[in-house]
Amino acid sequence: MHALARRDDPITSHQAAEEVEASGRAASQRQICLLEVWKNPGQTAAEIAAATGLERHVPSRRLPELRKARLVKSGPVRRCTVTGNPSMTWLPMRSEEVSAKFPLSHSFAEVMVATKARKP
Repeated sequence: MHALARRDDPITSHQAAEEVEASGRAASQRQICLLEVWKNPGQTAAEIAAATGLERHVPSRRLPELRKARLVKSGPVRRCTVTGNPSMTWLPMRSEEVSAKFPLSHSFAEVMVATKARKP
């Protein structure tokens, strides 16, 4: 899993994506977001940010990465309690979906290392 910048983003965005990944911050942010989705399914990205103390934009960037790794999925749209806007919610993948990718003997840390190592 890797923090991404869009192809047409300025070079500074690509440099920032590389730096956040190389520093380990992106992996840490993904872990925080994933734990919050598992603990409290059905939150919006803004609600996850408020619950975890992450900056507002962080879950909005990390949750799609977790979805691409098939660790979370998009939930129904509802009005966000933080922004007041209709927003997508986030749900954990069902345990059988995750366990099909990672045997039950794997710890959370092993799952996160495996997903960090995978490239898109």
